[in-house]
Amino acid sequence: IHVVESLRPGRVGASAVLEFWVGILTQQQLWYRDKTVLFLMDQICCAAFTHHQEDCVQKLLYQQHKSALGFHGDRSLLSSLVGWIAGNATPSFIEGQSLSAEVWFAWMVLNMEGMFEEESQLTRCVELEFLSENISPDQALKVLTLPVVPSLQRLQVYRWACQAIATPPDHPLLPLVWQKFLQLYLRQPGPEYGLAAGGCIGRRFFQGSSQALVLKDLRQRIQEVSDFHHAASQALRVPLPNTPSSDSQSDKSSCNPQPYNLTSPQLHTELVKLFGVFALWMDDESLQKQEVYLPSLPPEYESHKLAQVMQHQQVSSPSIRMW
Repeated sequence: IHVVESLRPGRVGASAVLEFWVGILTQQQLWYRDKTVLFLMDQICCAAFTHHQEDCVQKLLYQQHKSALGFHGDRSLLSSLVGWIAGNATPSFIEGQSLSAEVWFAWMVLNMEGMFEEESQLTRCVELEFLSENISPDQALKVLTLPVVPSLQRLQVYRWACQAIATPPDHPLLPLVWQKFLQLYLRQPGPEYGLAAGGCIGRRFFQGSSQALVLKDLRQRIQEVSDFHHAASQALRVPLPNTPSSDSQSDKSSCNPQPYNLTSPQLHTELVKLFGVFALWMDDESLQKQEVYLPSLPPEYESHKLAQVMQHQQVSSPSIRMW
């Protein structure tokens, strides 16, 4: 309400209100462990998304993030990031691997962490190692001769994978969360480094046994999401399936049942189709092994959307259009 009121003529505007509330809520130590604060931050992040003020909140979280890492001018971004990932400094604002309740907040934090990872050039370094040798992600990190070897679980591809699994199937952001994961999973970095084009590198991140289980969970989850929306397209009132909880989530789901979802059957039909396309992209081994001429793919692949995702562009989501 405060944000909406701020948009009236002569008022301070949405960004000022958002900055005020983020500043107030993040003043206390370990604020990201306080469930009440997280609930309010989730509402703020939702308002920021709705009013196209994501940059405003991300900028504030980015500064908090750097401050929490103890980043100063005499320390490189990369060494600060490595220290944080290895657990030598304050961890992420997301306790555990993901958040199933505060998804708007998780969206902001993961996007902000992605900006930090890009600025540190950690992603670029790992990709270059992937392109030069057939090694695992863990080996690639060790080859970088960093002061501390980072934990794999903190890399963006795993963070978005875990968030895709944890996000409830009826959340408006779910298609965008999956796109963030697929942008990393279907990434073909060769040409931008002046190297020959090859297949996607995403599967390389999931060669280990524990990472392979995450990939298996992703495939199972995308089927569950498709089944949910298929059922919802047949009836206006459907119960939500159980959503996996993160380490930061309590067993409150049993005390507070998820509400029923009442939306347009047409929306759910579109989402069934969209997640079906996502599943095709994930399961196609040829995309991982070699460069594919996208226009030659069958129509059900929707190659124009695949091209957008591979170029880190956002595909239009029916759930966001109706939000």
